[in-house]
Amino acid sequence: MSSQTNGRYQGRFTARKQQSARRITGGVLALVILLLSVTRLGSEALKLLAYADIFIGGGRMLVYGNVENVDMGESLNGKTKSLPIFDSVPEDAPEDYILRLNDGTTLVYQGHTYELNRDLTTILFMGIDHTVQDTNLVGRGGQSDTMVLVGLDTKTGKTTLLNITRDAYAQVDVYSVSNVFLETRNEQITLAYAYGDGRHGSCENAMRSVSRLLFGLPISSYLALDMDGIVAANEAVGGVKLNVLTDIDFPDGTHANQGDLVELHGKNLDRYLRTRGGGLESNVKRMERHKQYLTAFASLVISRSKDNITFPVDLFSALAPYMVTNLEIPDVTFLSSTFLSHGADFSFRDIDGSYDLLNGSSVCYLDEVDLFEAVLQMFYIRVD
Repeated sequence: MSSQTNGRYQGRFTARKQQSARRITGGVLALVILLLSVTRLGSEALKLLAYADIFIGGGRMLVYGNVENVDMGESLNGKTKSLPIFDSVPEDAPEDYILRLNDGTTLVYQGHTYELNRDLTTILFMGIDHTVQDTNLVGRGGQSDTMVLVGLDTKTGKTTLLNITRDAYAQVDVYSVSNVFLETRNEQITLAYAYGDGRHGSCENAMRSVSRLLFGLPISSYLALDMDGIVAANEAVGGVKLNVLTDIDFPDGTHANQGDLVELHGKNLDRYLRTRGGGLESNVKRMERHKQYLTAFASLVISRSKDNITFPVDLFSALAPYMVTNLEIPDVTFLSSTFLSHGADFSFRDIDGSYDLLNGSSVCYLDEVDLFEAVLQMFYIRVD
């Protein structure tokens, strides 16, 4: 990306460096963990092994422990805030407002105090449509048709998946073909990926837009997977069975009525996930199918991981040709073992919004109150 100075977001996505001394102690720790594993201490041994892997492999600790400032920035829709933000209690306080304390790591809202959850890590997952990719044109690096922010509490294992519609109206940085910053526009958030190189630059730009959308909250990592990768992941778990949410004609010539149980593979999976239809809110129905598929797919991954603790890493490695990510194998080891050792439960969080037509395209104006309350639920802990 360009070296454009944007102080509000500078350094937000930089992970802490590991000290070389940790590698020395890592060998001893690994030996201890190996002995513990042999004695079948189960999930706790697996969790310790993950930490050993991080010490030895130099993997990045992804939690929020080093976050010192949460810059809540401008309105998510480029409009006047419906939830005003103050750094001290106003004399004539409106009915609902946000009180920002300790550089945003403490918030007061509706009479309750919330502290930033420093045990949290977040990963922005993106499903990329490269059919529009043309890196010789501005805004043609592919689009993120699926955007899900995964929030994992590394202490409790609580995991929330925040659905972000591709049509969300948001602040997007626009770059030239040569990666020179041009301007910041308000438009569909899916275009943040498009205004990039189709790889790490696109991911970082999408991450900036999502961070802005979420009142300046930092995002630890990203993982972008194209449709070929999604098909490959699907085959790695043997295909996903689900009851289709809509009548659909599949490319293999079969037809399914709403509610029919089907097993998805290849182009049939592609059709089920990509079909959008018409109307302003057509992407809402597609997001429901995405959520349904991700839930079924995750359940299969969890089941296979319980039988084979290396399955998440094996899957991650197998998908390498299809993805762009700043995660490393030690990170995946740590995250998957943490998730599995706490019961492997997760839930989805959707955001209310209203749709309209803007310049011929459907846009969704997210409900600011609902979005902020989602931020509190995912990123903060109520302390009173």
